[in-house]
Amino acid sequence: MDPEETSAGHESSLPAPRPARSVLFGLPPVGNRYPGAVRVALALAIPASIATLLGFGPSSLLVGLGAFASIYGEGRPYRSRWKAVGIAATVLTILSFIGASVGEPVHRAIAEGAPTVLLVFVVLIMAVVVATCAFTVDALRLGPPGAFFLLLTTEISSVIATPGQPPVEVATWTAVGGISAVVVSMTGILWAPRAIERSAVQAAVSAVAEYTEAQATYAPPELARDKRHAAALRLHDAWQCLYRGAIVGKDHPLTRELQRAQISMARAISDDHDPELMADPAFDVDEVGAHPPLPDPTIRYRFLRACNPSSRASITALRLSVACMAAGTLTVLLGIDRPDWAVIAAAMVLHQGPDRILGTYRGIHRIGGTVLGLILLGVVYACGPTGLWMVAVLAVLMAGIELFLVRNYGIAVIFITALAILLGAAGGAHGTVQHLILSRMLETAIGVVVALIVLWTVGRGAHRRTLVWVDERAGSVLFKLLTEIRARHYAPQANWSELSELRRDLDFELRGSTMAGIDAAHNEPEWASQRWGTHTALHHLGSDVLHRLWFGTQVSRSHLEEWESRYLRSGSV
Repeated sequence: MDPEETSAGHESSLPAPRPARSVLFGLPPVGNRYPGAVRVALALAIPASIATLLGFGPSSLLVGLGAFASIYGEGRPYRSRWKAVGIAATVLTILSFIGASVGEPVHRAIAEGAPTVLLVFVVLIMAVVVATCAFTVDALRLGPPGAFFLLLTTEISSVIATPGQPPVEVATWTAVGGISAVVVSMTGILWAPRAIERSAVQAAVSAVAEYTEAQATYAPPELARDKRHAAALRLHDAWQCLYRGAIVGKDHPLTRELQRAQISMARAISDDHDPELMADPAFDVDEVGAHPPLPDPTIRYRFLRACNPSSRASITALRLSVACMAAGTLTVLLGIDRPDWAVIAAAMVLHQGPDRILGTYRGIHRIGGTVLGLILLGVVYACGPTGLWMVAVLAVLMAGIELFLVRNYGIAVIFITALAILLGAAGGAHGTVQHLILSRMLETAIGVVVALIVLWTVGRGAHRRTLVWVDERAGSVLFKLLTEIRARHYAPQANWSELSELRRDLDFELRGSTMAGIDAAHNEPEWASQRWGTHTALHHLGSDVLHRLWFGTQVSRSHLEEWESRYLRSGSV
């Protein structure tokens, strides 16, 4: 089939952004978040309460910076959780030291009469931190919460470091919070060592059941597609969780249960009579076979892959650098006292990727969430909590962030705003509350407006480059895989299971191509529709090859010739 014909026929089924009402006000189900919220709250509350009772004063509340590390461990099995939380705690501690080391001399110099333009140095450090962290998070596909809390820690530590306060003190309290996060995050292993894996499998099984029920009851096509997408995503997440837990390939009850769900999903897909199924832009994600997905490639592979100007990670980092520097510098030039807050606002809009529509939604979330968060902050200051009461307030705010971070960004921003200002003030307001609230609103508006301008103007055609680049990468890996298969036909004793590395890389590249396709369809649907036929043909061929090779059996010559023919027709050469 002519790719241009195919793309024209599928133009109406390009992936469309979720409706604004759903994104801005919806609360999609994401499983039970309460245990994680309790862990995050305790990671802050325990060390902060002990320090407060021992009389260390408001600065001890900075353990909250290290407690952010616990958020990075949620959803991970205990086997890998300690490592994720430990790495996050280490990075947060280092960044708190960097932030304080830059902020303390700058604030001291300004207090001694130096011009406030010195605050640009703080802005520069924050821009470098968020660009570097966002690049790494996107390159490794680490998912939520992304780079934001790393930047927030840098920002708060640069503000809290008053003249004469040693940066090592700020870093020490952050490290204490990080240690608490590691310990609290791992406590569940004592009574339920496989609770995380079990929860992920149950979520996948439930999602598959909902999809098969929707299919059996002839639910509206749009609802059935939503259920199918959700089930495919939950299956993938569950398998990755089991990989991290090192139980894939073992005769474990959870592996068997998830395998049954996988087979059930594959059968349901094959029986799905949705006329748009094959044209569905997410079908390359939903095309579930009877075998599990493959694990991610090595960190080295993922990071080096992203070191290309056309990669999604590079484009995200570029836009963050431009927006954060512009927002912070503009705030300094306008004589507003907290350019760091404008940088934070800009980063929240841009750090999750290059999708313009979703980025605009995040800007609205940031504005609305900040306004409500400042109102909440005013209520807190009116109540005047101190000591253990302030610890309790901060713990509740931490729990709120964890509860809503992946459900509704706007609601999470309410808690983030109040928590960030309270930590930055070490439990007390800087100046009058009215001045604080009005200043933060203005700085937020500047940051969001600058971020949206950058999002829509810097690298306007970047989504084109990214989709072409990642499809070419997927095509290149597929070509290598087909070449290896052809070579094995001349070596009958060859071990077909040795193709596992190429299969893994192809699976990873196809997932990256899916994300790039969605970004392109959201940003410029007219252009995306012109290459959608080629894009989907590559995905269907890659999926067929991966499905066939899963069992490590020899590929027949007829299958290989069919794949090679489809590869040539797909335009991947």
